[in-house]
Parts: sequence; structure tokens; C-alpha cells
Amino acid sequence: MEGGFTLLNPGPCNTSSRVKVAALGHDVCHRTAAFGRDLGRLVGKLGRVFCPSQRSAGAPHDVLVMTGSGTAAMEASLATFTSAATPVLVLDNGVFGARLATICGLHQRQVVHLRYPPGQRVRAADVEAALTAHPTIEVVAMVHHETSVGLLNPVAEIGTICRRRDRLLLVDAVSSLGAEDLDLVRDHVDVCWASANKCLHGAAGVAFVAVSPRSWARTAESAPRSLYLDLRLYKRHLDDRSQTPFTPAVGLFYALEAAVDEFLADGHAARRAIYAARNRKLRAAFRRLGLQPFTQTGHESHSVVIARLPPEVTFRALDRAMQRHGFIIYDTKPPLQGSYFQVANMGHLADGTLDRFLRCLAASL
Repeated sequence: MEGGFTLLNPGPCNTSSRVKVAALGHDVCHRTAAFGRDLGRLVGKLGRVFCPSQRSAGAPHDVLVMTGSGTAAMEASLATFTSAATPVLVLDNGVFGARLATICGLHQRQVVHLRYPPGQRVRAADVEAALTAHPTIEVVAMVHHETSVGLLNPVAEIGTICRRRDRLLLVDAVSSLGAEDLDLVRDHVDVCWASANKCLHGAAGVAFVAVSPRSWARTAESAPRSLYLDLRLYKRHLDDRSQTPFTPAVGLFYALEAAVDEFLADGHAARRAIYAARNRKLRAAFRRLGLQPFTQTGHESHSVVIARLPPEVTFRALDRAMQRHGFIIYDTKPPLQGSYFQVANMGHLADGTLDRFLRCLAASL
């Protein structure tokens, strides 16, 4: 390893030389026609990432790119596509599901909060029951990969329910896009957001939102709750001028395009297979080391492993030991904090990186 740590935390992740070079390219004014053409090209490529089944027809969703973290895209989506007049059904089985409810509360939205204990997956039947019990709900919001517990939630099943009942489905794919099986058209997802610095291997600081045509009609009459986070403004600027409404992180946009080019060159299936193989390697090695996984539901993600710390080991001590070997691992969030640690196999990782990490982990333990 040269020039820093190998990041095995769940974002930001290690990036390729191509992505790094793209971020440091020549200076560009974002109000030129040339940048507008570049932005349009990036948007088209992101549409292919979100909607792999629509390669020939083009993605029906608008894709809007913004400077900010995944949480900025989350708040922009909730602020734009929810209404103060009707409740939002929030599905929460971890920290990021809870964040959906927090943001809705800050924007004075009514929330029907469907909570699950840590380690339990969202159930489609519960969503069906909640929509029956609360017929005025117009929007369902959920997380695909709840990173805090390492579980995948059933987006396709819930999307089918929402489309049948004519509800909007908003999905956080920040930690799943690029590593997990997701197709916004097939899965009936109306609004979906993600960020550059997770499983697409871009640089941190750029997020993006895909929006179905039917979503815009639902928000036409609602007043803006924010200036910077009003996605209608992003759509108008993209449609009318091929621009963003505010100054973007230009270099990071080009870094994202380089990362998306690498992803599309691999292909959706190949990239998912890479992640699955890496994840199997980690899980098998953890078993050999006697490290117990937090869950064994069969619905664990392919980009993160959460394991129990041995009784005599603290996360702080293990983290320090791994940093001496050049690796960054990750603490868990409450209520797992103190008993578990997290390792992500996200990002651009050279062959042999995980083998070296596992040797160092065994020696440190």
C-alpha cells in the first residue's frame, strides 16, 4: 500500500487511478455548454446503472446530480416528494431507516413509523397491513441495504405492493447501488438516491437521485421546503439549460463519470459477482477465526460483514492494531457498538488485498 490506508469501511472507499486522475483534471466552468454536454452524458450513464433492464430504451427516470453526501440526496427526496397533508410510511430496521423518520419530522411530515428490532428484516406483509390500516398514506420510504445491520430489505416485494396500491416508493440505495440486484423499473421504485463513494467507487461528495415521471405530478402543488434541496429546481435547470442550479463539485462529477465507466465496462452482473465473491471470502475467514456474524438470515448484503468482537478485544484496540497494518475497519452504531465491528469489501481493491487483510487480522486478534 502506498500513500495512505486501505479503506475497509462502508464508504468512502478506495478509488482507482483513473478516478483520481479524473477528479484532478483541467479546470472547467460549470456554466459552459461543454459542461452541460458532459453532465448530460453522466446522467445518461447513471440511468443505465439504475435501470439495467432499459439499456436499449433509456431509463424512464430523470437522474439529478447534486453536490453533497447521500444524506443530502435523502433529505432532498423526502422534502420534495412528501406532503404535509398526508402521512409517510417509514420502514426502519436500523440507523438509516431511523434517519428517514428524523428528516420527515424536521420537515413537519406525519410519519407512520414501522420499526423493527436490530437484526430483523423489513417484512412486505407488514407494509401491506400498514397501508390498509392507514389508507391516507401516499408515500413509503425505505432503505435497501441497511448498512448499520448489514441486511437487504425486500425492495421488489414492497415495490409491487406500492404500485398495486398507487403509492410512491422512495428507496435509499446509497450502500446497495452497484453491488446488489436493483432495477428501478422492474422493482417499481419511484424515487431512488445513492452516492458516488460507495459501491460505484467514485469520490465522496456527489449524490444523485432517480425520479420516475409519475412522481413529479404528485409534488406539483406542494410548496418547497428548501432551496438547495428542492429537486424540482434541479430538474428545471437540467431540462432547460443542461446545468445544475448551484455550483457543483466539478472535478468530483468527472470522477463519478470515470467510476461509472468502470462499472459499466464490468457490467452489472460481473460487478455483483465480484462483490459476492469478496464477501464470501470474508465470511468464510471470519468463521475460521471464530468470529460470529451478527445475523445469519440469508438476506445479508454482499458489501459488509458485521462480526462479534472476541470477549477480550475492544474495537479501539483492534482498530489501532489494524491501522498499524495499514487498514481501516469500522465501528458499529448503537446498540451494536462495543460488541461488534464492521468490515466492508467496497471499492477498488487490488487482487490479494483481502488475503493480506485477513492475515493481519488473524495476527492482531
